[in-house]
Amino acid sequence: SFYLRRNNMAQLTNEIAIEPSAAVVVPLPWWQRVDEALVWIGDRLNPILVKETRQALKSRQFVITFTLVLALAWIWSIFGVAMIGPSIYFAARGLDMFMGYYTILAVPLLVVVPFGAFRSLASEREDGTYELLSITTLKPRQIIDGKLGSAVLQMLVYMSAVAPCLAFTYMLRGIDAPTILYVICCFFLASLGASVIGLLVATLTHEKHWQIVLSVLFLFGLAFVLWIGLMIGFAGLAQQAPPFQDRYFWIITAIMFSVYAGYFALCYCAASAQLTFASDNRASVLRMVMVAQQALFIGWFGWGLFYEEPDPEMMLFYFVFAALHWAAMGLFINGELGELSLRVKRQLPQSFLGRVFLTWFNPGPATGYMFVVANLLTLLVVGGGFLFYAASTGKVSRMSHSLTFAFGVLAFSYVILYLGIGRLLIALLRRVTHVTLVLAVLLQVLLVMAASGIPLSIHLMTPDIRNDYSLIEISNPFYSLEEVIESNFYSFEIVALLTVIPLAAGVMFLVNLPAIVFAVNQVRIAKPKRVAEEDAELAALRAPPPGPSSPFDD
Repeated sequence: SFYLRRNNMAQLTNEIAIEPSAAVVVPLPWWQRVDEALVWIGDRLNPILVKETRQALKSRQFVITFTLVLALAWIWSIFGVAMIGPSIYFAARGLDMFMGYYTILAVPLLVVVPFGAFRSLASEREDGTYELLSITTLKPRQIIDGKLGSAVLQMLVYMSAVAPCLAFTYMLRGIDAPTILYVICCFFLASLGASVIGLLVATLTHEKHWQIVLSVLFLFGLAFVLWIGLMIGFAGLAQQAPPFQDRYFWIITAIMFSVYAGYFALCYCAASAQLTFASDNRASVLRMVMVAQQALFIGWFGWGLFYEEPDPEMMLFYFVFAALHWAAMGLFINGELGELSLRVKRQLPQSFLGRVFLTWFNPGPATGYMFVVANLLTLLVVGGGFLFYAASTGKVSRMSHSLTFAFGVLAFSYVILYLGIGRLLIALLRRVTHVTLVLAVLLQVLLVMAASGIPLSIHLMTPDIRNDYSLIEISNPFYSLEEVIESNFYSFEIVALLTVIPLAAGVMFLVNLPAIVFAVNQVRIAKPKRVAEEDAELAALRAPPPGPSSPFDD
């Protein structure tokens, strides 16, 4: 009996034995699979994004701000409903409630989040922790992406807190869902743009005292943006809802979005360039973005001129915006270092066409000055063609066409003149001391202020000509351009301005020409043997494995 039971037990064991290869895999619970997927995604996210998000969401500032947003939204919900009273059942009062939530949401999105992005990068540069990031394999753009990603997550948290309240306003009638969605998108883009500007401002200087000054100025700028946003919201939404059925509304929206995208890309690339090492090429990408911006600018104006009714004020805006844009770009371009590093010299164009068209994208204030002059001349020629077309239609008088073109010539001449003087002044100062980018911009701004303020003071102290334009103001671009705008004919003062200022701009260009020629004569140098070997090794590592590159290859 014992042996019989043992044999039966052995037989039963053999029947239920399972081979290792046929083992049954027990499926993991769904929450464990989700957790493993989130861990896998987190390991591949930007490490700066992870670090900044953890620090931001655990900070006291975020907890206090988020609590205040929730508390104020709750208080306004109770107070607003009580203020509306019994009419809430039949009156369309959703817009009144929406404006309260609009104000509550505007403060964290337009002030708190951008200033937090500014301080997150400025504090690392002040405390010296950025040097630890710079020796890692992280690229400057990854650092900027991580900072911006953290700002985006904070925006989404604040929006999610107020989103139920915005849905509540829709149920009260008086505001439609597309308007709410449009306002939220505008809020998001405005906050994202202010955040990237904050990151750019944080990279302008390393000195702590300058960082304090920039912090105060940036905070005042955010307060001004908040005030503008509130004024636009209260004045625009209170009068009329966005006309979504009007095609001009979407045209204006597309123009504004293209302008926003261009300047966002410019600020993003500038912030990334400021974080890279000093010997790298920081200018070429920025100047390519500027050319793309100018192409969009010309394209929109050409579309408006050929498909809409020509307007002299439109062309005045064309010249004013172009002059202000390139004056601002020239201020920063003149602050670039004048010497090319060996790394940049190894990347210079060497073909004839490359040297003709790509030399002006090389770093340096000399090539940058020529780059600005070339773009201004291009805009002047295109603007002259636009004005000729507008005058040929007969809808604009030839005198108005001529004075508008004279305004453009004078405005661009002032830009070329003062940028040339600023470049020479910075070059002379760099022979005796170190001139930073912030100091270079400040010097050029003070130059224009002195050239405008001193003649204005003399003019106002002269009783005989106090109320009339005088050639004493010839160095004042603002007063002189205003005189051209308000004139209906070519007076002696306007003829003198159109003679002296373009001539002075041409002379200043000739004075800067030797530096431009020297920059053009820079040629590519050969790579050192060690650098060539390292580049070959990196190219070999990045090369695809041998074999067919597609299923159609043999």
